[in-house]
Amino acid sequence: MSHGSGCQTSGRLGDPMTKERYEYWVRQVALGSIVNRLLPLITVAAFLWRRLLYRTTFIAITGSLGKTTAKECLAAILTARGRTYRTFRNQNGPEGVALNLLRVRPWHRYAVLEVGIGEPGTMAKMARTVRPDVAVALNVKRTHTTAFRDLDHHAAEKALLVRALRPGGLAILCRDDERVAAMGKDVNGAVRYFGEASGADYTARDVFDGWPERLRFVLQAPSGAQQMETQLVGRHWLNSALGALAAADSLGVKPDQAARLLAGVQPFAGRLQPVRVPGGAIVLRDDYNSSIESIEEAFRVLESASARRRWFVITDMSDSGGHRRQRLKYLAERAARAAEAVVFIGQHADYGKRRAIDAGIAPDNAHNFETLRQAAEFLRGALRPGDLVLLKGRTTDHAARIFWAQLGPVGCWREHCPKRMLCDICWELDITPEQARQAQVVVPERSRPELVRIQGA
Repeated sequence: MSHGSGCQTSGRLGDPMTKERYEYWVRQVALGSIVNRLLPLITVAAFLWRRLLYRTTFIAITGSLGKTTAKECLAAILTARGRTYRTFRNQNGPEGVALNLLRVRPWHRYAVLEVGIGEPGTMAKMARTVRPDVAVALNVKRTHTTAFRDLDHHAAEKALLVRALRPGGLAILCRDDERVAAMGKDVNGAVRYFGEASGADYTARDVFDGWPERLRFVLQAPSGAQQMETQLVGRHWLNSALGALAAADSLGVKPDQAARLLAGVQPFAGRLQPVRVPGGAIVLRDDYNSSIESIEEAFRVLESASARRRWFVITDMSDSGGHRRQRLKYLAERAARAAEAVVFIGQHADYGKRRAIDAGIAPDNAHNFETLRQAAEFLRGALRPGDLVLLKGRTTDHAARIFWAQLGPVGCWREHCPKRMLCDICWELDITPEQARQAQVVVPERSRPELVRIQGA
């Protein structure tokens, strides 16, 4: 049995608190305030800088889910043909897109940028600023449901990026998503489709996944077939991988070259990132996004996984349209089909526990806690070698602290935090290098040593 996947964390992890690091973060907060105030000027500068970078091919990726993973895959593959810039971490909002564009240099042959939207009216300006040579659209899913009337409204906003292609540009569209596929009729250039639906130019067959294995498939491209091995956990990443491969092939990277580079791409931090903790359990960190769509995909991974005990640990979910008790009832019933043990955290967590027992979870395996700290302390004593833990939570809940607490003391347990960032890169976490070294990323045995330390730790 192989214990699959790798992972990638962004930024410096686990640095001890120092005066220098504290001052660094103070400067970052101050810089963020300045950027917000100067955003109109920064956007104009980015617009003009983009027009000067006429030798750099810009690829913009949008979609409700999977943008960051697709960006990492495509940027890694394009290094086969030249120096490639990629969006820093997942800075894909208006200020992030402008700042990342300004970081591109004339010697970059390619620039791969994420472009995300959280509300109507934000895509048009970003699309005009980037003016991509290649636009990749992955999907339109139930995210930001409080901002958009429906999926059609959401799709119309994303379509503005495709319509902003430079003359003679290329759109790479997902054939499986009818709203994305429909964007092809407005393209000012060529269109290529990827997916498993009929009519796709790039498709997959012999798709396999299932923990502890990783996603692998045979790419069927216009030039022929090629076996693809990844370190990604779950079949739902097929969409991101196919989109990246379609764009790479269209830009001149042959599938056999792409296969070698794709195999080295590690899962991004907080996106089903498998990490072994000191007690021997493996935590599938999926604590960055807790939309209904991402939870369903994560449940499918857990449901098909092979492990001694499967745990489901959750703070809350988003984009479901229901109130707290409705969400807990859904989570409890779904968890009962995918896991042997559950942990609910937060307000009304006791209700989730009761519903899980009603759904078939053994009473001794159903748990509820008011705070993350209580849940973390419980799990430190409860987890055993061979256990697989799916950790889910909204970005604002900062459930990553449950994972980090398995390695040692955590410096921050505030219940309400306004930061919309992974705890991994927050100085307040106060993780020492010794603690961080205990976290071991699980990677496929057939291609790499089984355990590697988190990058940057």
